Amino acid sequence: MKNELSNIRRGNVDIEPTNLELMENPLEFIKEDHMHMRSVCESIDHLAQAEVPDRVQLSRIISFLDHEFGLLIHDEDDDLRELLLKRCLPEDNIASTLDRLKDEHVLLSGMLPLLKSHLASIRDDERAATEPEADDLREFADRLRRHLLVENAIILPFARVRLTNDDIVLLRNAMIRRRIDDMQA
Repeated sequence: MKNELSNIRRGNVDIEPTNLELMENPLEFIKEDHMHMRSVCESIDHLAQAEVPDRVQLSRIISFLDHEFGLLIHDEDDDLRELLLKRCLPEDNIASTLDRLKDEHVLLSGMLPLLKSHLASIRDDERAATEPEADDLREFADRLRRHLLVENAIILPFARVRLTNDDIVLLRNAMIRRRIDDMQA
């Protein structure tokens, strides 16, 4: 995965990585990542109830959680959030929503070690998820889906309206730099 740009296209987890041309408009790139995360949530839900989970699918989800998930969180928290705080008007009342989303990023990121441990155990032992593991997997997927709804319905529309062309260039450059650093790590 390190030799490819992280971020897999929407749909099934084993679909090709996101087209780099989408980085021309980083907001579209983020939207595409959100679509992919929704498909990962569906895959996680499926794995939580599968009697014989697909080992390749499990490995791909773990890889996604190891790389792409964190990249998008940094895109949003380190760059997009700061640009929106700078550009949005007081009447937009966006700061509290951005704070809540950042807190949710912390919560979701905090769930990753346990989630990845469950997925690795299920894969390595070639078994179905236990009920507690399945509950944890479903909880993560449900939380992430609700989180994405807010980002897609509130944050991205504000970003499209409020960010300047210079902001878009700054966001794109930061996102590209982050992915290059990830590939070199």
